[in-house]
Amino acid sequence: MARAFEGIRVIDFSQVLAGPFAAGQLALLGADVIKIEQPGQGDQMRTMMANEAQAALKLAPAFLGVNSNKRAITIDLKHPKARDILHRLFQDADVVIQNFKAGVLDRLGYSYDEVRAIKPDIIYCSISGYGQQGPMAGKGAYDGAIQAASGMMSVTGTKDSGPLRVGYMPVDISTGITAAYAIASALFRRSVTGEGQHLDVSMLDTAMTMLSPVISNYLIGGVVPERLGNASPTYQGSADTWATKDGFVQMTVITDSMTVKMCQALGRPDLIDDPRFSSDQARVDHCDAVYAEIGAIFAAETTAVWLERLGEAGVPIAPVHSVPELINFSQLDHRGVLMTMPAPPGMQGEITVPGAGFHASNGDPSGDTAAPLLGQHTDEVLGALGYDADTIASLRQDGAI
Repeated sequence: MARAFEGIRVIDFSQVLAGPFAAGQLALLGADVIKIEQPGQGDQMRTMMANEAQAALKLAPAFLGVNSNKRAITIDLKHPKARDILHRLFQDADVVIQNFKAGVLDRLGYSYDEVRAIKPDIIYCSISGYGQQGPMAGKGAYDGAIQAASGMMSVTGTKDSGPLRVGYMPVDISTGITAAYAIASALFRRSVTGEGQHLDVSMLDTAMTMLSPVISNYLIGGVVPERLGNASPTYQGSADTWATKDGFVQMTVITDSMTVKMCQALGRPDLIDDPRFSSDQARVDHCDAVYAEIGAIFAAETTAVWLERLGEAGVPIAPVHSVPELINFSQLDHRGVLMTMPAPPGMQGEITVPGAGFHASNGDPSGDTAAPLLGQHTDEVLGALGYDADTIASLRQDGAI
């Protein structure tokens, strides 16, 4: 069964994480994604967080994780001969993705208006830290900077820790998902109207949508959020993280009916009638005492025991996994979110990377090929555009590719 974006061609100028992740999600659904990189250097992510062997191949694990199913070519965008190559690419493209600082591609002559003149129904997605307009447009931004600017860090940590950065790249990944969703919506709109459009995707805007409950609570309720550590924003002492005999568990109990189930599963039915546990407000008013009471119970048994007892009772509880523990989590065997595929040239065997976060009854997203070497498909793509072998060799000699 055909995947959703088979027949769609994406020209991907982006690098690092948000843009490549967006293009990668489209590629998992069948889009022909042509990744354009600078000769010799390529995407910054190719060598980030890599060991010596991986950096030598320009195939860092983080790069491999978001660039499956793509073809890669190298073009010096500033070279005079690049214009003809890109003109031909744009003619056959459906989508362009770029995450340069606002205005960079405009100055090179590849703005939305200029690309639209070549392909009138093009969908042109610009991803940036702060958007294409406003006083911060054109400012560089990485995930950490937007975590700070968006307020995300201000609500992460404890009262004593000060602001903390989240331990992965939530803004980059969520911006990539936002961009992929925006592109999908634009493709649907084009199928109805025949019109392309410019999409302006901002990391800051995306981060604010992630913070929607917190921001709405301030704008509407006047509540300035605090750093709560692992506690719930409901302030109930029965929603938090606790140590067990051999690890940690996270449990969220925020209703009276669930509190009854929790107390029974913990072997403490007497707590059902305890005034500190008797209502939502009581669990807020006596938050520390409720937390401590539950903590003493959890500490007496292993994580596995509590997962079984509380899970059977229908209480929302989960182990706090390390990454190695997560990879061996039995639920993953049934989901297929980890994709295994042949390793790219220069690496041996197979590689496994995360894929898409959903299944489709028809046209499931899947990883067919590993992320490409720098410029791996340059000759193939240029040949399909009508360049013969001698011309390609000349372009390479001139430094255009």
